Amino acid sequence: MKKFVLSTVIFMSIIINLSAAEITVKSKVSNVTVFPGSAQITRTSTFSAGSGINEIVFENVSVYLNTSSIQAKGKGNFTILDVKFRYKQPELVLPAQNGELPPKIVREISLLEDSLAYLNFDLSDITTQIDAYNLEKSILLNNQLVKGNGGDTITELKATMEYFRLRINDINSQVQKLRKQEFVMRKNYNRMNLRLNDLKAYNQQQNPVQPAKSPIPQIVVVVSCDAAVNGNIEISYMVNNAGWSPSYDLKTTGIDQPVQLIYKADVWQNTGEDWENSKLRLSTITPSDNNVKPVLPVFYLNYYNYTTTTSTGGSINKKDACAEKTNAPSLGSAYEVDAGYAYDYTSAIQTMTNVEFDIKLPYSVPSDGQVHIIPIQNETIPTTYVYHIVPKLESQAFLVAKLTDWQKLDLLPGNANIYFDGTFVGETQINPATLSDTLELALGRDRSLQIQRKQTKNETLNKLVGNTATKTITYEISVKNTKMVKTDIVLQDNIPLSLVEEIKVNLTDKGKANHSESTGLLQWNDKLAAGETKKYSYTYTVEYDKSKPINFNF
Repeated sequence: MKKFVLSTVIFMSIIINLSAAEITVKSKVSNVTVFPGSAQITRTSTFSAGSGINEIVFENVSVYLNTSSIQAKGKGNFTILDVKFRYKQPELVLPAQNGELPPKIVREISLLEDSLAYLNFDLSDITTQIDAYNLEKSILLNNQLVKGNGGDTITELKATMEYFRLRINDINSQVQKLRKQEFVMRKNYNRMNLRLNDLKAYNQQQNPVQPAKSPIPQIVVVVSCDAAVNGNIEISYMVNNAGWSPSYDLKTTGIDQPVQLIYKADVWQNTGEDWENSKLRLSTITPSDNNVKPVLPVFYLNYYNYTTTTSTGGSINKKDACAEKTNAPSLGSAYEVDAGYAYDYTSAIQTMTNVEFDIKLPYSVPSDGQVHIIPIQNETIPTTYVYHIVPKLESQAFLVAKLTDWQKLDLLPGNANIYFDGTFVGETQINPATLSDTLELALGRDRSLQIQRKQTKNETLNKLVGNTATKTITYEISVKNTKMVKTDIVLQDNIPLSLVEEIKVNLTDKGKANHSESTGLLQWNDKLAAGETKKYSYTYTVEYDKSKPINFNF
């Protein structure tokens, strides 16, 4: 039965190939959906065909396409029978002969031409066999028994699965053998083809040898027409060597203004086919990801069996170890109207599994591997500004913008250029994976806040009895706002944490700061009026054994 099915498939394929009329059409890349690491290309073309079987040939498609992803549809009174990918060997262009070739060369040329013709038949036969095996494998995998709808008992199910496993392994093995044969045949074909070219140029040694043309990648759509027809065909396919990544511009004109976020796409492609005046769509989905839903295994719980080992060496007293912990334009003349931007022609489309940006303007992206920047969104985000001050580490304040309602923008991780008051101040990273409702962005240093931190008290008191000493330390921090507007500040400092019981640290005066006992962090959230100066202080004590040195600089 299997031999009959295989023979039928081979016979039908040969009949279609022999009887089909070949029509090569000129196609244009009309639509491109770009994914982060690939792209889906859509080509369209019109054709005229007579009645019967016709092969509509699309030439010069990308060599990096995924043959499994090729699809075709059309409009007209015809039926699509098959869609396939192939390479067309270029026709040999012989130079003008200055005389007859020697009989020996003529015979060798004839033999090589015959051999190449037979190799073509063998290669076509291997391709047909591989297609037949793949068809059988597909039928097996879609069988109801494989999907769990058959088999009455465990024994029958095991026997069924054993048969499918053996048959699929056998199919894979046969396909692998055929591909090895195909590899050897193609090497011989190329070798003989080069030799044939050399022989035909026997009398043209004085003329430069033309470089061999590369095989032409083609997509062939086989159609059946009951009568002469004019139709339209659209093909689509996935390609590698293309993609896009997000980048951003963050612009603000002052600390009383919201942040303008310009969402850009860095699009690149090196597929071998240019996208000229094509409609682009950018998608955040990754088609290569595994789309099989996860299945949780059974979760077992048991006691943990362990053994206790006793060391015979010297003991280590953990208390002897200590370490430091650091912790809208106006209407006027044509020259007064502001120019438009590409992002005005982009709309975001939310699908079930991803976000797509539909760009209404046609774009041209050549196959050069270079990055082509396409603006896709321009949003104004509500923003609050705060000055982050850590005088223990930095003598200058850092301006931080806190963006709210950013989740609705469907952002992806990427680099962002920061512009403050028209000046480029640096780069940052946007990470939408954060769980916070507020996205914080550092806008750089600001010298308009004058900061000073100094130690105002450092006293040591030794107890009359015992080796205990107590040191009292006080720090004072002053912050002056030289701006003409009120500013919000976040001031941070910290006290040390003890790692051993003999050293005790107590915060005796936190100076209205918020104190974290787990980290020792002190934080003041405050506002400074224009020209105002405020002082913040805190005091802590350290009680320790004075006979042992402390690795801490007070």
